Amino acid sequence: MKTLEITRLHKQFVDAYTDETVTAVGDVSFSIEQSEFVSVLGPSGCGKTTVLNIVAGFDKQTSGTVLVGGKPVTGPSPERGVVFQSFALFPWKTVLGNVVFGLRMRGVPRRERETVAQQYLELVGLEGFERKFPHELSGGMQQRLGVARVLANQPEVMLMDEPFASVDAQTRRKLQEDLTNIFEAKRPTVFFVTHDVDEAVFLSDRVVVLTARPSRVSEVVTVPLGRPRDWRTVLEDPDFRRTTAHITDLLAG
Repeated sequence: MKTLEITRLHKQFVDAYTDETVTAVGDVSFSIEQSEFVSVLGPSGCGKTTVLNIVAGFDKQTSGTVLVGGKPVTGPSPERGVVFQSFALFPWKTVLGNVVFGLRMRGVPRRERETVAQQYLELVGLEGFERKFPHELSGGMQQRLGVARVLANQPEVMLMDEPFASVDAQTRRKLQEDLTNIFEAKRPTVFFVTHDVDEAVFLSDRVVVLTARPSRVSEVVTVPLGRPRDWRTVLEDPDFRRTTAHITDLLAG
């Protein structure tokens, strides 16, 4: 069953400096099945984040359709939870307070929302940090908190916009492995934006490769790797090397 369907998506905007009309997204169509992890990859400036923002309801397409659960996207909704690159946590709330916030907004009773939040904090390895504030956590821990906050709301699709770009390389690899474990445990539907070929292949079931602006879908690449995954094993897998090489060739044009 398709959770997300994007059909003939097109986005134009007027450049504030030149007053010229710019086509950011040319003609993009793809879909994501329920409980599937799909990454969108493309050259810098190709409109990856623009597509995600339209799916999130933060921006409006010029033409084309976006359906989540068979319904048109008309604005932001808890059905589409977003994990941002900049963490976007509430600094005045505790770790537990950040996770329960969305549940409280949905009217979930206090005891139930705290039980649910605790489950997800344990899932991302933040048990014992419930009373800490975001500034007391490392960058990697803050991003895991962002993942827990979104997953606790059980959205139809989880949108992730280069969420590991602001952490160091070692932490990034660890977070990528953490995310694959979380995906295995809960099987959310994930739309993940990245500019990193290795990351896209390591995490995903399929990778949507976009062309340069005005973007179109160059190819949707199926990742021939089993799950669960860890970097030590994946790096030795010839299928991983072949897939990353193929996508790198696509990006080179």
